[in-house]
Amino acid sequence: MGNTLKIISFDVDGTLVDLEYNNLVWFKEIPQLVAQKKKIGFEESIKLVQDEYNKLGEHNLNWYDIKYWISYFGLGISYKKILEKYEPQIKIFPDVVPILKELKKDFTLISITTMPREFLVPKMKKLKKYFKYIFSSLSDFKEIKNSEIYLRICQKLKVKPEQVLHIGDHWEFDYLAAKKIGMNVLFLDRTNSKKEEFIINSLQQIKKKIENNGNYISK
Repeated sequence: MGNTLKIISFDVDGTLVDLEYNNLVWFKEIPQLVAQKKKIGFEESIKLVQDEYNKLGEHNLNWYDIKYWISYFGLGISYKKILEKYEPQIKIFPDVVPILKELKKDFTLISITTMPREFLVPKMKKLKKYFKYIFSSLSDFKEIKNSEIYLRICQKLKVKPEQVLHIGDHWEFDYLAAKKIGMNVLFLDRTNSKKEEFIINSLQQIKKKIENNGNYISK
């Protein structure tokens, strides 16, 4: 793989950026606004909101859409106001910038994420200079990240799937979906709870995996 690898692709949430920003928006701000509107306590509100999130589930496009939820709960507020409020809380993992600087010397870097651009733009403000392309499967393809999306991106970039290495922390949307079309894939487990050759617990391990010529790829 080392000789043919051209592109390294990264997921965003949980891979480049931690989940605190998401949690503040979905599990603090939205429930607070719902509580104010319905004149109920926060604990009752967060249970109600989480139940509604769960009814939809992560395979439904609206699950990711803050505009949908603002409308659904009748909150009458601009989504931009919510996202801007918590933008200072966006945290990039400490292993991200050093490895991006290193990999950018030899590879084209791209990002492939499910999240809509409303969330993606603030999260990637400090990182976009390292990436040639940043894809949102929801905004660009109107789909959740899946094998077909990965294939279409490969076709757009005029590369074979085996010339791409994708790194992400979602077992289905990152690992299984990319692997299905023949991409090289590393599954990121920052909790360090799983042990397999294709699993890393820090982005700093990417270089070593590449140097091992892809022997980590599960068959």
